[in-house]
Amino acid sequence: MEQQKHWAIDGSNFSMESNFIKQMLKGEGKAPLTFLKNKKGLLFSKSTLTNFIKEEVQHNIFTLTNKNERSITTYSSGEQKKALLSYLLSKNPDFLILDNPFDLLDQAFQKELLLKLKELSKHITFIQIFKRVDTVLPFINNVLQFKEESIVFTGTLNAYKAQIKVEQNFKLNKTIPPAINIFKITKNPLIEFKNVSVNYASKTILNNIYWQINKGDFWQLMGPNGSGKTTLLTMVTGDNPKAYGKNLILFGQKKGSGESVWEVKQKIGYITPAMTSLFNGRYTVEQMIISGFYDSIGLYKQPTIAKKKIANEWIELIGLTAHKTSWFSALSEEQKCMVLIARSMVKHPPLLILDEPTQGLSDANVSIITSLVNKIAQESETSIIYVSHQQEKGLIPKNIYKLVPTENGSIGEIILNNK
Repeated sequence: MEQQKHWAIDGSNFSMESNFIKQMLKGEGKAPLTFLKNKKGLLFSKSTLTNFIKEEVQHNIFTLTNKNERSITTYSSGEQKKALLSYLLSKNPDFLILDNPFDLLDQAFQKELLLKLKELSKHITFIQIFKRVDTVLPFINNVLQFKEESIVFTGTLNAYKAQIKVEQNFKLNKTIPPAINIFKITKNPLIEFKNVSVNYASKTILNNIYWQINKGDFWQLMGPNGSGKTTLLTMVTGDNPKAYGKNLILFGQKKGSGESVWEVKQKIGYITPAMTSLFNGRYTVEQMIISGFYDSIGLYKQPTIAKKKIANEWIELIGLTAHKTSWFSALSEEQKCMVLIARSMVKHPPLLILDEPTQGLSDANVSIITSLVNKIAQESETSIIYVSHQQEKGLIPKNIYKLVPTENGSIGEIILNNK
């Protein structure tokens, strides 16, 4: 039997809306993938999954979960991808285009998906879109790289690795701009969970969590999908009513002792990849960062000269001075991420929460973001919680707090403590 040909495409400067992808899915295999001509291909991607979710919500059609009519939205990220893959395979395609298949999956689900794809690779061709070299499937040895719509590299994976130069120790030369106003919080711990458990109905999500965060700490929060990371974070941000009645300290005060949710949120910078969709209006880079002083979506106040000066110092630090009047929506993903971090940091909040900030970024761009986060940790008094499924290359947290699922809910473990 002839061995299947599999290819990986560097997705750093590549659009899933490109003619190359559209032509492949139409059976018009283009060089060097001419062997896909007249073949049936399907797309395994977040956009495909989103379309099925919309179909379910708008028309009550349970395509991916038709056996039990359980909503696909109640599945974890890993379960959703398994359901999508199962459905696509039932259509007997000749090839699948895998768009960053491991995004937002914990290590256990990544391993499970990898084993499944490896077995399937004997019978079906895979075209993998990747942004991080270490996620390229082990049975793929051919790489394409595009710039806009033109192919700029064709060759083996080893040759591709040799010709890319990723600087893992990217350095930002400017110092962190100072704070205009100082939050008056003198007590430690800043945040403290003391034997906190959380239950939904009869299911325990968190079991006797003890976690203490002091001023200036740099923590990475880890744990598999469904382990309770989001539950833990929403108790800190004030978005989870389960926090009331718990032995929980927020910024020196026991939860429920009179502080408002707004007072809590003022002290937190919070960033997730999904936040970019909140800022889809006509906001410039400068306006975006200044709005961080007001915690507003958009800028509706005339900023002081001092605030404008600090905002522009942050713009200079992240290397976007030439883009300060550009629309935020027109920036690249890593530029948007840097702007959101700068926006959160202009007021030097006591706590900065970064929830999977490098999701969907390339190796080079991850290096830039982790360098910025490390710099904030080193040069400011802001405490950081960096959320990720795995230890990020180049990131230097002082502590790692890991949620470990058990039959009685997740317990917490400190697996690194460099205090």
